[in-house]
Amino acid sequence: MFGFGRKKTQPTFKQRVASFWKWYAANADHFLQTINGDRCADLMPEVSEFMDVTLPKLCWAFGPGEEGGHSFTLTGEGDRLRQLLTDYWLQQAPTIKGWTFYASRQPSSAEALKNMSISLGEDAQVDCESLLVKTDVDADKQLIHIVAWHTRFAELPEEHRGKILFLLLDEALGEFGVEKWIGGIEIKPIVPGEFVRPLVSLPDFIEKMNAYHQWEKLEPLDTYSTYQLDEQFHHRRGDVFVGTTCIPNVIGELIEHEGRLPSDPLAQLGAELAYFTFDSAAFPEGAEVKARGEVEDALDEALQTQASGRVLGGAFGTEHAYIDLLLFDGEDSRRIVETTLKPFELRGPRSFETFC
Repeated sequence: MFGFGRKKTQPTFKQRVASFWKWYAANADHFLQTINGDRCADLMPEVSEFMDVTLPKLCWAFGPGEEGGHSFTLTGEGDRLRQLLTDYWLQQAPTIKGWTFYASRQPSSAEALKNMSISLGEDAQVDCESLLVKTDVDADKQLIHIVAWHTRFAELPEEHRGKILFLLLDEALGEFGVEKWIGGIEIKPIVPGEFVRPLVSLPDFIEKMNAYHQWEKLEPLDTYSTYQLDEQFHHRRGDVFVGTTCIPNVIGELIEHEGRLPSDPLAQLGAELAYFTFDSAAFPEGAEVKARGEVEDALDEALQTQASGRVLGGAFGTEHAYIDLLLFDGEDSRRIVETTLKPFELRGPRSFETFC
């Protein structure tokens, strides 16, 4: 049907995740006993050794869990593509007594926030209780715009103010909380008033606004952006004029580098960024969007049902249509793609390409 390129010989991401959960289940009691004995630091060498080989480029941490237990967090540190990997990792998690697992950094508790402060080098210390935020609810966009200020900001360079504010917002709202709930952000002096509250109270305020307005917001990893190109080029994917994606930064880099990423963002992880391309005339005129959507849905269902990948979006070009994929299981993922596409009998030339 079409070529898939060179076969990967390294363990696939699916295999790596399976290996992780087998390892963790075998060591969970050992980890619990060590942490309960106030010797969490003793675990760093052995956990780091395993993670550096099995799931490199992903960050991990132990922490508090539910019902007095402990947690293990695996995160891509805000990188959307790597967060898709940690989300998959969490979906495969077994139930292990005493443990809670997270695929992104969670918000700190209100009590922890009250005792939290940040300073950069010898610069002024900024604490959460004294950091004020003025809120402006945008019900239409389901976002909350904020103005933030701390008296010590007056002593700091402008670039340091932003770094400290975003670090503290991450602590208050979690790794994806700022992206999910916060719209515009300004840093300037504010006068205490009705819509001004300390940062420690912001999570509770957002929860109340969400309940009051009954917002039905998608999680960031389920959010897609539309992009449009006014000019076409003579290179890979250069004919694209409109598309949707859940990895806008990667697509932007792909466009900037003429259809081929300069380096593999998933190197050493066993996952693969790829896309299926076919003749744009393969779909009935006037029903192109609907028809491509049916193909995307079929691919997404097949890949996710078999825990082997997911669809990332797609695009239309003047000559070709594209469906972007994140594959977790190497050749097996590719076979799923090929098998799923056969019933659609897409006419015309087609191929399977990688992003790199």
